[in-house]
Amino acid sequence: MNLPTPDSALNGIANLRLPAWLLPAGWPLQAGEPVMADLRFDAGKISSLQPARAGQTDLWDAHGALALPGLTEPHAHLDKTFTIGRSRPSRPGLLAAIETMHQDRQHWTAEDLRQRARKGLALAAANGVTRVRTHIDWFDVTPPLAWSELADIAQPGITLERVALAPLSFFADAEAADRIARAVAESGKDCLLGGFIHSSNWDPAAMTNLMRSASRWQLNLDLHIDEELSPVAHGLSWLAHYLSENEVPENKWRGHICCSHGCALASGSEQQAQEVLGLLAAQRVTLIALPMTNLLLQDAATGRTPRQRGITLLKEAQAAGVLLLLGCDNVQDAFCPAGSYDPLDTLSCALFALQLDNLFDQQSRLICDVAALTGDAQTGLPLAPGSAASLVIFPDSDSLTWPLNSAARLVFHHGRLTHQRTWNEDLSHES
Repeated sequence: MNLPTPDSALNGIANLRLPAWLLPAGWPLQAGEPVMADLRFDAGKISSLQPARAGQTDLWDAHGALALPGLTEPHAHLDKTFTIGRSRPSRPGLLAAIETMHQDRQHWTAEDLRQRARKGLALAAANGVTRVRTHIDWFDVTPPLAWSELADIAQPGITLERVALAPLSFFADAEAADRIARAVAESGKDCLLGGFIHSSNWDPAAMTNLMRSASRWQLNLDLHIDEELSPVAHGLSWLAHYLSENEVPENKWRGHICCSHGCALASGSEQQAQEVLGLLAAQRVTLIALPMTNLLLQDAATGRTPRQRGITLLKEAQAAGVLLLLGCDNVQDAFCPAGSYDPLDTLSCALFALQLDNLFDQQSRLICDVAALTGDAQTGLPLAPGSAASLVIFPDSDSLTWPLNSAARLVFHHGRLTHQRTWNEDLSHES
C-alpha cells in the first residue's frame, strides 16, 4: 500500500470498509457485508460518503482496509497514570489500590503530573483517539494541583475533558457541594462534576446535594458509581429513581449524566437490574463499562481465582436501549498495572469477558460514539458530510477477526496523515 505523505491534504480515500452502524440506511450489501465506501474531503471535512466506484484516480486507494471514525477514550485517570513502577499495591482489590494511590501522592509535583499526562495523551493520539475524558481526584473541596496542571496540556487532534472526582462525603454539606460545583463551572468548558459513590460512603442527602449543585451550575455529571459487587449497593438505583421522579420543567436545565462502572448491577436480582436499566434508558443516561480494571479489582483476593467477572450488565443495557461506551480506566498504576491508551485493547478484553459478537460492524461503536459521551444532540453519524475528516485505518485487519491483530494503523486528522503504526516484519531463518 502506497501511503500518502504526512504533509499532503488528500482529496479523499477510496475503497474503505466501514462498519454497518456508521453507514446510512439503504447502504448496499455484497455477500452480506456492506460494500466499500469512497470518502471525499474538502478543507479537512467530509464532503461526501458514497458506495465505492471504479476510476476514482484522484482519491487515495485504501484497498478495502477497515476504517473507523476517531476513537474515544471516555474514562481515564491521567493524574495516576504510569506510577506502577514506584507504587505497587501489597494486596489485590480496589481499596488496596486506593491506599497505594494516596501514598504515591507525595510524588505528584507539577512536572511529574504533566510529564505522565503528556505521555498518556501522546499514546492515545498515536492510537487514533480524538477525545479523552480524564477523572482527576479531589482530596478536599478545593481544586487539587492536578486540576490546574492538566488544564493546559494540549495534544494535537485530541479534545481533553476533565472530571472532578470527589468522594460522595464531600457533598454531605450543601455549601461544600456548591463550592466544588462552582470551581468546576468556573474552570471552563469541557469540565464536568463527578463523584465516587460506594456503599462505604453512601449518603442519600449528599447525593441530593450533588445533583442540585450540578443543576445550579449547569454541569454535566460523570459518576464513579457502584464499583463493587454488593447486591445492596444503592447508587444506580437511587439515581434512576431520582431522575424519573424529579422531572425537569422545560425552562430548567439538566445536563447529561454518565455512570461509570456499575458493577453491582450484576450482583442484584434480574428484576431490579431491568427496572434500573429501563429508567436509565428513559433518562438518556450513558453507562460506561470498564472491563480491564474491573476484572482485576472485583472479587480479588490473594491466591484465589475470582468467581465473578465484576463487570456491569452490558448486554442487558444494550437490550434496554441504554447509551453505552467502553473505557480503559486506569493505565499502569496501582489500579491496573497494564494498559495502553488503545481502545482496541479495551474492546479485545470485552470480547472475551462479555462474550461479544459482531465486533467490527456493531460493537465498534462502543469506542467511537462521542454523542453518547457528551449527550449532545446527534445531527448525523460520524464521517457524514460536514463532519471532520478524522479517521483510523487498519490496513492489515479483516472484519472477522478485528480487533485482534490490529495494532497496525494509519491515523488521519482533518484529511492529513498524522500517525502511522506498523507491525515489525517477521524475519524467516532457515536452520
